[in-house]
Parts: sequence; structure tokens; C-alpha cells
Amino acid sequence: MKKTISFIAFLLFLQASPVLANFEEALQNYENKQYQEAFSQFYNLAEIGHKKAQFNLGSMFLEGAGTDKDLIKAYGWIKLSDLEDQKEVDLVMEIYQQLTDEKQVEADTFYTSLKETLSEEALKTALEPIYKNTDRKSKAEIRREDPKILKSVAPLYPREASYKGVEGWVTVAYQLDGEGLPVEIKAIDSYPGNIFVRNTLKAVKRWKFQLPLGDEPYQEVYKFKLEFKLSEPTQSNKRLLAEIKEKAEAGDPDAQYRYAKFKDKVDYEPEFNPTKWLYKAARQGHLQAQYEVADSLLFGDGCEADKEKAINWLVKSASGDLAISQLKLAKLFSRLEDKDRAYFWLDKAISSQDPKSAYDVAAFAYNLDDERYSLESIISFLLSYNISDIQYPIRHYELLAKLYFESGDFGEAINYQKMAHKKLRRVNKVPESMQAKLQKYEEALKNSKVSNVDA
Repeated sequence: MKKTISFIAFLLFLQASPVLANFEEALQNYENKQYQEAFSQFYNLAEIGHKKAQFNLGSMFLEGAGTDKDLIKAYGWIKLSDLEDQKEVDLVMEIYQQLTDEKQVEADTFYTSLKETLSEEALKTALEPIYKNTDRKSKAEIRREDPKILKSVAPLYPREASYKGVEGWVTVAYQLDGEGLPVEIKAIDSYPGNIFVRNTLKAVKRWKFQLPLGDEPYQEVYKFKLEFKLSEPTQSNKRLLAEIKEKAEAGDPDAQYRYAKFKDKVDYEPEFNPTKWLYKAARQGHLQAQYEVADSLLFGDGCEADKEKAINWLVKSASGDLAISQLKLAKLFSRLEDKDRAYFWLDKAISSQDPKSAYDVAAFAYNLDDERYSLESIISFLLSYNISDIQYPIRHYELLAKLYFESGDFGEAINYQKMAHKKLRRVNKVPESMQAKLQKYEEALKNSKVSNVDA
């Protein structure tokens, strides 16, 4: 019975993955004859050393699927993919023999250039972090100020989980009102499955925090991880961890990403470093892992800080259309005063239409104060989303109200500020700071009407 329970929990756990590796998706696109999409995905994976993607990319050049037929590139990519296994020697030679003497020279040159830049040694130099010891609470977790908990209520340990010896966690995202009460509370990650989610959300609704100095109510999204632990390690929990580790060591990119999250449960493995496992998953095209490796490299979390490698990984995940990476690149290049590249990646983030990053993208475009991103265009961007897809609609509405106010449309500013108030009143009272904004917009509308009458 226990074995069955562990297996089911493990399946639920895998189903909760935030971003799967995209090799299988590329294969599916190819089978569905969506060749250009498949070609782009294989190319992104091939450039980080994914052997199967390199072979498939070469095959698409050979077929002329999703790209122009090119025997030189087909030869180079397929030969590179087979560098270690030597299973496709006959195919490589067959392609080579179809080329003229002049084209064979070009093919050899192209292959050599691929080998120099995409050999395992070259990729490690360009992409792999230089690892170092890390404590159990990473710098990435403590580098930002978290709200201080003033009042907490312990969530109930589910009876069935306790009886079966199941442990786990829930990562919660939330916003704070002006009095430090949490609103818009959401479970963004949990293990195993959703076993502990309901009791966690029920308890956190009764918590109270101290709003960090300088933060505005309803503007920031905070996160914390609440763990459910029994007094003694359980065989069930150890078995689940062993299953995930086995899959990770066998090369499953999603399991590798998940295993990296188990830093609090592998104290018996002194060499365990989450960044190493994130890197393994990232090399297989796991977009979220690529983003988190970049984050580790930027902040020196489990490795030496290296901005150049971080940017390499951000470019990889951004090229896979991960909006948070596109936005982070835009911010990085903006700070470096490289406007062209900042514009390029911000435009990509805008076109990705990711509802999870919509507010952050719009806020960054607004704060740039650049004529390229007019108030009207930012408003249009925010209005393009279905509000039911937005995780935190209160700040979404408030930003729209602010933008309309600055554009001179005081009526719409009032409408959207009222929408924010209405949404909030379902769970809490409207704080004075939000009421003051509404009064400001109403006063502006009143004054504009008086001016029109006087004119």
C-alpha cells in the first residue's frame, strides 16, 4: 500500500512542474508539421549541446523542413551530434559524398567551427557555473527584504498525510495591504501534489506582516516557503526523494529541476548543490532552470558570480520565449545603457503576452520614460489581457488608473481605480492610500470640467 501511495504522490508531483523541457514539444511540433517552430526549438537546444536536437536539426537541413535545404549544415550538425557515439557514420559519409570538392571543403570548415564552439569543453567554459559550497538558505532567498511576520497561525497538518508519514511544502505568493494583511494569496509551488495547499492558504489568510520600508501596498508580490515536517524523517519521504533522484540521475530534465529544490532534504549528501542540478536541467532546455541558473550566476548562489554566463543563459531561455528572462535582459541592458538590446528584449517580452509578467513588463516600460513606449501603447498592452488570466488584478487595475490619469483621461482613471477597490473589498477594506488616489482622480476630473466651463 505504501508503495502505491508514494508512486501516486510522485506522479502528482511531476504534473505540477512549472516549465517542462522543450525537446518533446519540438518533436511534437515536428510531427504536427509545424516545422518552423520545431526548427527554432531544436536550434536553441542544439546550441547548448543537446545531441538529439543537433541530430534533428541536421536532419531538417537535410530535408529542407522549416528551413532551406542545406547539405553543408546537415553534414556539420549531424556529425557533431555523433561525435561521441559514432552511430551515424554512414549517413554522414553519404551526405558528404553528395557534395562537390569545393563544397566538401566548406562542410569541413563549418563542422570545425561548430566543434570549436559547441564541444563539451567549449560549452562548459561559456555556460557552466564554477561551483562553490552553499548553505541551506541560498543568497537568492535572502538577498531581498521579506515582510516580517507579526502574527501567524500554524496550518493544520493533514491527518492522512501525518498518518502516512508524508512531508512536504507549499510556496505561497501574496500581496500586502496598508495594514500588513495578506491578500491575493496563491500557492505557486507545492510538494507532493496539492496535499498541503488547502490548509496553508486557510492559515495564511489569518496572518499579519510588517510592510517592508518603502514598499507600497498592493504593488509588490512576496513569497515564502512553508514546510510541513514530522519530528522524524519518514520512509515514505525518503522513498519519494530517492525516486526523484533516480530519475534526475537518469537524465530526466524535469526531475533534475525538481531535485534542485530539495536542498533542505539532502543533508546526508554533503556534495549536494542545487545549482549543479539546475545546470543539468538547463542544458536539456528546461527554460525555468535556465532562468534560475542565470539568477544563481548573477548573485553567486552556489557558484561564483559571472554576469557573462548569466546573460548567456538568459538569452537561451528568452529565445525560448520565457518572458521573465526577456524582461530581465531588458533591465540588464538598460542599466548598461545599451538601448538597442534593451529595446529588443523588452519588445520580445511585450509580444510574448505572458499574463504572469504583464504588470512587471508594463511597469518597466513606464519607468523607462521613453517616447518609444508611450502611455497609450502601455495602456493598450495592459488592456490586451483577459483580467481572469491576471494573478494580481488589483495592481493591474491601479496601474491602468495611473496611466489613464497621466494621459489626461480622468474618467477612465476613476473607473479603473474603482475596479481595484471593488476587487479588494471582497477580501479586505480599502486602505487610505488607495482612497487618496481615487480622490485625486476625482478632483482632477472636477477641475477639468470647471476649466472647460470657464473656457
